[in-house]
Amino acid sequence: MEKYMESRYANYVGYLQKYKGVVPQQNGNWGAQIYTNNQRIWLGTFKSEIDAAIAYDRASMKLRTADAPRNFPLTKSTLLEANFQSHYSMETILAMIKDGSYQAKFEDYQRLKKDRENDNVVEKGSLGFSCRVLFQKELTPSDVGKLNRLVIPKKYAVRYFPPVPDDVAQGFANDEVTLSFYDTKKRLWKFRYCYWKSSQSFVFTRGWNQFVKDKKLMPKDKITFYYQENLEMPNMGFWVIDTCTSTSHKGECLKLGAEEEEEEEEEEESFKDECKMDDQIMGTSNVKTHGLKLFGVQIIQ
Repeated sequence: MEKYMESRYANYVGYLQKYKGVVPQQNGNWGAQIYTNNQRIWLGTFKSEIDAAIAYDRASMKLRTADAPRNFPLTKSTLLEANFQSHYSMETILAMIKDGSYQAKFEDYQRLKKDRENDNVVEKGSLGFSCRVLFQKELTPSDVGKLNRLVIPKKYAVRYFPPVPDDVAQGFANDEVTLSFYDTKKRLWKFRYCYWKSSQSFVFTRGWNQFVKDKKLMPKDKITFYYQENLEMPNMGFWVIDTCTSTSHKGECLKLGAEEEEEEEEEEESFKDECKMDDQIMGTSNVKTHGLKLFGVQIIQ
């Protein structure tokens, strides 16, 4: 047994490095490491030499410049990977590489991006823009109450909004991002977007209370989220948020392209009306029949 181990060790000593940052281990696995600022960063142990080489490239993508030497050439997938990494801090990326969760999360990101591209895109506008409805939510008493937060349904948060770093407990990243939205009057709103582990909820916090007050939102009112895309410059799109008061459910629910009424209706009985949400975007037949306009773009449901 000792001779066998000595023989294997001798092979490792004579190992001719094929990939940058890859080191053989006596147990037959392969380690990956990278140096930055004269500091060695251990990236973990992998089953194959290629997996270790890929881990090095992924770390290099985050730690170094785009033209830094790599083990494998850039492809369409790795260019998408750079966009994926931009949503996370350096510490979080390194932690995902080391604990083996990187590949699964990158695949989830690719899947979500593909789903977004396959979403129902509405009719193109004359200015080279298109707009699609993302989702609609009926507000609860807690959404407009003293908690000063809006809960985003998980299936929509994961599908439409950027990922929130999830390694906060380990001190790797900040647990929030800032999302910007325009309302139908082209006013910009910024919301602190984060994940509360205690309640396992995705929420808007800072900025939401001011939005509630400005729009005079109450329970059973609805908010609708849109994405306005520049067809000529795909990376220059933006989100839009619109409100719909519960007192107008029998009439024109969405006020896109129209001026908001200044008078606030105070009929409390309207809050008792049932507004069933069946997870389908847009619930009023008026919208389906006539369509609506957003910044000059016709939206047809």
